Amino acid sequence: MGSTEKPNADLSFLKKEMKRALFGKGSLIIEQYTLGDSFYFIESGTVEVWKYLDETKEEILVIGDLVSGDYFGEIALIDSAPRTVNISAKEDSVLYELTREDFHRLIQTSPDMTLTLLKLLTARIRNAEQRENQVLIQKNKELRLQNETLEEMVKERTAKLTQSLKIIQEDLETAKTIQRNILPLGLKYVAHLDFGSRFEPMSEVGGDIFDVVRLEKNKIRLFLADAIGHGVQAALITMAIKAEYDHIKHNTPNPADVLYALNQIFMDRYGKKSNQFTAVIVDLNMEESQLTYSSAGHNEPYIVTKDGIIPLAESGVMLGLEKDVEYSNHSLAFGLGDRLFMISDGYLEQENGEGILLGESKLLSSFASAKSLDLSLADTINLLMDDFHSFRGDASMMDDVTILGIGTTY
Repeated sequence: MGSTEKPNADLSFLKKEMKRALFGKGSLIIEQYTLGDSFYFIESGTVEVWKYLDETKEEILVIGDLVSGDYFGEIALIDSAPRTVNISAKEDSVLYELTREDFHRLIQTSPDMTLTLLKLLTARIRNAEQRENQVLIQKNKELRLQNETLEEMVKERTAKLTQSLKIIQEDLETAKTIQRNILPLGLKYVAHLDFGSRFEPMSEVGGDIFDVVRLEKNKIRLFLADAIGHGVQAALITMAIKAEYDHIKHNTPNPADVLYALNQIFMDRYGKKSNQFTAVIVDLNMEESQLTYSSAGHNEPYIVTKDGIIPLAESGVMLGLEKDVEYSNHSLAFGLGDRLFMISDGYLEQENGEGILLGESKLLSSFASAKSLDLSLADTINLLMDDFHSFRGDASMMDDVTILGIGTTY
């Protein structure tokens, strides 16, 4: 409240009709929403005028200060309506108070003095309204500027976020392309055997990795690994798995030795930094009609024959947990008409919308259906995936899913 906004009036002539009152610093002189009956003239000191913006009293509006020579509370002399503002002493102040009762007595005993006072008070009321309106207008301008600034900041942040998301999406697409290019997804035959695969990550990239290679004329090696976790982190681990596996897969004699060597490499080069993964390796010796496999915590593969379904029991601890872990080789007959299926745990551990686990019994049922329909190896893999998606329905995929199949017709 500037001095130019105050009515130029000297009310010292009223002092003889008013009572002197002392208010210490911080004391509340007028309280908003309470009934008032007094008018005040400031002899010395400073008071602050402020108000609550609503009855919750959570936000306030500071209107300004009043100093020596100013007056306030005039409306209380005319009516008994609740106070519209708060007024508190900013410093020790000396005020003179005129109550409504004293004002009514003044009207009767000194009409001329009363008329002068009413004129001054009318001007004061009009001026106070103008001051408050000006304060509100200024506050509105400030709020409008703040809103404009906030909107601009939101637009800027949104643009940056959109750009960042675009870059992330492009990077994910690149990672997806790289991951799929290192997988033999289009391979249909290995030597004289049929081969098929399906890879469905739960997000753009996944934590499953596989490989199939012909080591000798009649020897084929299959590899399937599943990194702990999902998404980008798991996909990066699979890149390391593939790179390290490629260095040793041709010159390591059997599956157990491959797992041992791979585990030593990861413990030496990467340490225990969430680089754990399960894996299973299967060697097919077609000349001897024999299958040899070794597992490191991976769920079991299955041999499907004309006579039944044989699970290859899981064994060994996952890779990347501790050094010097020995793994075991297991051998079974595998000949003409037999098929091998290697499946990641995302298939068996999928839940449907009711929280029911797919599990091994459902998988075995799908194998049985494929046998009864006399489906080819590729069509069997397609049936397994169709049954998987039919089971989960609208439920989200809980993990990456990979199926490898190799063999001949029954």
